[in-house]
Amino acid sequence: KGCVFPGCDMPGLWTEKHHIQPWEDGGPSNYANGCLLCRRHHTLIHHSDWEIRPAPDGHPEIIPPATHDPHRKPLRNTLNHQPQFSWPQPA
Repeated sequence: KGCVFPGCDMPGLWTEKHHIQPWEDGGPSNYANGCLLCRRHHTLIHHSDWEIRPAPDGHPEIIPPATHDPHRKPLRNTLNHQPQFSWPQPA
């Protein structure tokens, strides 16, 4: 529905698609490996020590750099939620 970065309220129509596991590193182009990020947060993920990963429930988690949080506690955006699809996701 929008940018998955914690606290960002950018709507989905103004976001960019992001491969969680990079496509050039063999990451698949599917919903399980994708999320939406606004331009600002997409650039931050690609050009800083912030990371993104899928949580066990499939929702993306943002991992701050140790300079921001020494424990690197995963964060989620509670404003925008990734849509759930009824078809099976690849393993």
